[in-house]
Amino acid sequence: MRAVRTFIVVVLVAGFVGLVSPVTATAVSAAVAGEGGRPELGRPGEGTSGVVFKGRARPRSVVRLQARGSSYWTTVGKDRASKKGAFRIAVPYPDRTSTYRVVAGGKVSQTRKVAPAPSKPKPPAPSDACGVRPERAGGGYYDCTFRDDFDGTALDRTKWMVQETRFSGMYGGSQGCYVDNDRTVGVSGGLLRLTSTILAEEFLCRSPYGSWMTKAEVSTVATRSKFTQTYGRFEARIKMPAEAGIAGSHSAFWLYPQDQAYGRWPGSGEVDIAEWFSGLSANVYPSVHYAGENTALSSGYNCKMPTSSTEFHTYAVEWTPTVMRFYYDGNLCYSHAWTPTGMTAPQPFDKPFYVVLTQVWGLGWNTRAAGMPDTSTLLVDWVKAWR
Repeated sequence: MRAVRTFIVVVLVAGFVGLVSPVTATAVSAAVAGEGGRPELGRPGEGTSGVVFKGRARPRSVVRLQARGSSYWTTVGKDRASKKGAFRIAVPYPDRTSTYRVVAGGKVSQTRKVAPAPSKPKPPAPSDACGVRPERAGGGYYDCTFRDDFDGTALDRTKWMVQETRFSGMYGGSQGCYVDNDRTVGVSGGLLRLTSTILAEEFLCRSPYGSWMTKAEVSTVATRSKFTQTYGRFEARIKMPAEAGIAGSHSAFWLYPQDQAYGRWPGSGEVDIAEWFSGLSANVYPSVHYAGENTALSSGYNCKMPTSSTEFHTYAVEWTPTVMRFYYDGNLCYSHAWTPTGMTAPQPFDKPFYVVLTQVWGLGWNTRAAGMPDTSTLLVDWVKAWR
């Protein structure tokens, strides 16, 4: 009886068909060839570059490993059994779970199933002064070129200049005057605060092109003449003003050319990474401006961001010589390849641009409406650039 029980156990073990997903155990030793010379196929094991099948067949017989297709079996590997009948056949992992068998001397073994190779975890991205380095679309990683976390108590003037109408002549909506004071630009709690304000009384906004009286203050900071770059990745973590759904507030994170090499706007180009209008607050708009642009195609009108005013989000552009790719919270929402009039791409986007952050009052359809408070503030957690 003991011998009978042993024989039964061997037969049960040899006939077991297992699903390996993935194979992690060392292959078990194959059973002795069955009755009538039927080859025995052991459980597959993991090899250095694929899956390994071991078993026994008639000594010195040719053993063919076959994989089952939709309507037929295909030979995927073979070996000649040793004098003792052992064979070993290694093949790559299948793309999907597949069934295998071996054939030797016209006899067929039992089948074994093998799952695809387990996916190996991707090694962590390297870090540098900007933190985790973003991966380039063409391979490799970007290198940090600029970073400001706004950790101090005042704007770092070695990195940023403040726009002032009295020098530039520029102004914002509602005759907004760019001024540099504690109301318009502030840094605290690890955040940059840019604020547009309607004052109780008018003041004289000085400009080299003619001064005027206004109640509106607006704010912009830029890295002009302090940090410029051609191509690369530019990114900021931003919370738009709280006045969502009420027309009147306008915010932007954008790039502008250091020099007007191809003429006045839009000839020398402009890249709006994230432009926000409080009257249409559920979207944030990326745009690429240049001479001859088709405005129906040069802006991303479907970049949804319904929580732009209640949560911080990350806005980025990857600027290459052929395309601008805009990522919101790491997701590609818009890309644009430009065909400028009177120029050859990559013109005008082949010159150094600087980073700009702006908070102003709106114009046109986004002009201040009833219910818009007298202040509106853009919050910036950090700004980074890579090349």
